[in-house]
Amino acid sequence: MSDVDLIEPLWRQLHLHHRAAAAHLEEFGAARTPDESWRLRRAQYLEWQRDPRTALLIARYEDRPIGYAMVRVVHAPGSWQWGDDVGVLETLVVDEKGRGTGVGRELLRAAREHLAGLGVTVMRISVLAGNDDAVRFYRREGAAEFVRTLVMPVRDTSPAPGRPAGAGPERSPGR
Repeated sequence: MSDVDLIEPLWRQLHLHHRAAAAHLEEFGAARTPDESWRLRRAQYLEWQRDPRTALLIARYEDRPIGYAMVRVVHAPGSWQWGDDVGVLETLVVDEKGRGTGVGRELLRAAREHLAGLGVTVMRISVLAGNDDAVRFYRREGAAEFVRTLVMPVRDTSPAPGRPAGAGPERSPGR
């Protein structure tokens, strides 16, 4: 059994939490079933672990996983001089019974130490809209707002205000 398989129950908890916290996203399509969600996330985790800079950090209590963090490194040069590689905290989850005990803080500390050991100076953290407790947690730990990510349907049938229906930008050929 892979360590990834040990964290399945925690992923399922997170999946249910996300569905409850972000019910507003249902207007774009139904959430995946827990089984399908885990199958896809498990495959991502295994793929990410092919990179030796990726770490799956598991917190245990009485030999049972009570939390985990998945952190990886991506090449993402940008406008700020913090290096061309940045850390990405893909997931951090603590069992419902373990929240408020410092487990999340310890997992975050371990993720930061892992990245620092690789020479990475900044870590990106995405938080699902509606998960306000997570935002407060990361801010308490020193995170600052960086990017807001929005989603919208690709097909929009309503014309933009002041524009006739069907009007749009000119397209240049792609390369």
